Amino acid sequence: MSAILVGVDGSEASTAAVGWAAKTAQLEGDELKLVGVYDASTSDYAPGLIIPQDVIDAIRQDATDAVHAAAKVAEEAAPGLTVHCSIVDGDASRVLLELGKDASAIVLGTRGLGGVKGLFLGSVSTNVAAHSHGRVVVVAGPSKDGPVVVGVDDSKVSDGAIKEAYAQASLRNTKLIAVHTWTPLDADALHGYGIDPDEVERMSEDAVAAVAERLAGYGADYPDVEVVREVLPEEPAKAVLEAAAKYDAGLVVVGSRGRGGFKGLLLGSTSQKILHHATLPVMVVRS
Repeated sequence: MSAILVGVDGSEASTAAVGWAAKTAQLEGDELKLVGVYDASTSDYAPGLIIPQDVIDAIRQDATDAVHAAAKVAEEAAPGLTVHCSIVDGDASRVLLELGKDASAIVLGTRGLGGVKGLFLGSVSTNVAAHSHGRVVVVAGPSKDGPVVVGVDDSKVSDGAIKEAYAQASLRNTKLIAVHTWTPLDADALHGYGIDPDEVERMSEDAVAAVAERLAGYGADYPDVEVVREVLPEEPAKAVLEAAAKYDAGLVVVGSRGRGGFKGLLLGSTSQKILHHATLPVMVVRS
């Protein structure tokens, strides 16, 4: 059976990630795998240093305690869910990417310091989101039951995100908020460039029609999902985050332009901005 993989470090954000992942695994019919990663190696600045075994044992015990505590959180969030636990020594990003190759999703918390010295702060969650070949969810706070928000643009990058957003909205029995920005300039800036309000309104209507056409095929597959379209002139990341706040969303879904592997491209700028500023779970879907 497929499983959702969660990186655990004992932080509050990690705990929130475990709760979100457990509920999602139950909805999707998956199992849950909790992994605590600890790094007992020395840095490049002190390659000859030998770390005492009792220190290594203490670090490993911290990771073990964090995983056991996470398992209790998962069981409370989703009673009856099958939960697997493991502890691994190594670089957090690389371990999670390797273990996550066969996972249905990788879920991480961010913005928290935990018992393993905050392994899953921004750098790890961003690296995993940028280089994973599958779905990655970064959880920055407690999950809610609100609508799903998805960013829609005119490229194929958003196609995978749109499809996944429909699926998540259907699973969660909630609305889908489709956000499209047809220019990165807001209405005031457009007016400042001499474009009158009627012209801005006309361009917005044209964009609404284009978005409706782009969503039509997915809507046919999920007729139960009510869609609200937010089409406006605005910077994309700002528009998505404002829509999430406006509708008290429970999940944001974005596409990724990155290529897998550490030599690949990082996330697109919009996805990075959303990840760094969101206060709710953000799902990055590989295109």
